[in-house]
Amino acid sequence: MDAVSVEDFDFSDLPGGLPSTYTPGCGEWTYEECVKALEQFEETKRRGEVPLLDSEVSEAVGDVLGWLRQVEARPGFGIVGFRS
Repeated sequence: MDAVSVEDFDFSDLPGGLPSTYTPGCGEWTYEECVKALEQFEETKRRGEVPLLDSEVSEAVGDVLGWLRQVEARPGFGIVGFRS
């Protein structure tokens, strides 16, 4: 799956209108990127290629899939993320 990555939150500036100070990395995933990521994940599942993950990673993947599904139901929305 390569449509979205938390690495996208490392190198961008804050969204417009927010004050500029030392902040963690910030980035966004568009609606289209989120839908594509879900399609890629579902295709990986269909092919039986989902790797075994430890419980913390599995939980994090589940969280991200939840975010992506919320966006999928709201065309025009996306995800803004911060990472330190």
